[in-house]
Amino acid sequence: MTGDEAPVAAGAELQNEPEVELGEAELLLRTVLENLPVAVCRYDREGIFRFHDGKGLETSGVRPGEHLGKSVYELYAGSPEGVEAIRQAIEGKGSHTVTEAHGLTWETWYVPVRHGGEPGAVSITMDATAARQREQELRNKLELIEKQQRVIRDLSTPIIEVWDKVLTLPMVGVVDSLRIAEVMDNLLTAIVNKDARYAILDLTGVDAVDTRTAGYIIEMIKAIRLLGAEGIVTGIRSNVAQTMIALGLDLSGVTTVGNLRAGLKLCMRRMAAAGEAGGAGCVPVK
Repeated sequence: MTGDEAPVAAGAELQNEPEVELGEAELLLRTVLENLPVAVCRYDREGIFRFHDGKGLETSGVRPGEHLGKSVYELYAGSPEGVEAIRQAIEGKGSHTVTEAHGLTWETWYVPVRHGGEPGAVSITMDATAARQREQELRNKLELIEKQQRVIRDLSTPIIEVWDKVLTLPMVGVVDSLRIAEVMDNLLTAIVNKDARYAILDLTGVDAVDTRTAGYIIEMIKAIRLLGAEGIVTGIRSNVAQTMIALGLDLSGVTTVGNLRAGLKLCMRRMAAAGEAGGAGCVPVK
């Protein structure tokens, strides 16, 4: 090593190292163009290519510098969206687009620039195919999770026709506002479709309810009544009852019994007393 040569730190050598005389900005630009899937172009005020380079050109089958001196308006006359974006950038209005070409997804930024006092534009295009694929895969996974959650919610809150014109809705776990809203829609629809006379809301397996949910349960009973049916609540736990009382909810118009068995017997007795078909042949329970 001569006295004019600077020492090189171990591991600092780069493959295809840029020449020493390159400026810092050009060094960084050259590193990006040679290693990342991008294509950078500069256009003068007439839309003529003055710079055309980047590793991203490889996938489109175009060699770096191949378009130098050519008009972008003529080369890409078949892509009016891109041509218009370049025209607007030359006029001073930047933009950003995502397009499909050569089986890949391309993300492009069009930036107004001035060179030697003359207006022009720079386009920076990146191969975004991998990122878009990951985004789509994530979206698909989220949709799958959402579907699975809906199935789980449906399984955890099945609407069962336990007797002719008698539906029961056994609920399990923690009941939040979103879940109770979905349950209400499903239950009211089932009451209409089954022409149900009674709907039993069994809360035996409910560990806790939030403050809004307790109010929803009362609203559900009222909605059931509007459909010409009667709502009966069974199996309320002490902590759930305390939540309802603490909220000052009026339970005077709600029929409640200790458990699902008692609720079903109550429905059968009332139907038998009213001479309805579902209660025929039922032995009154004392």
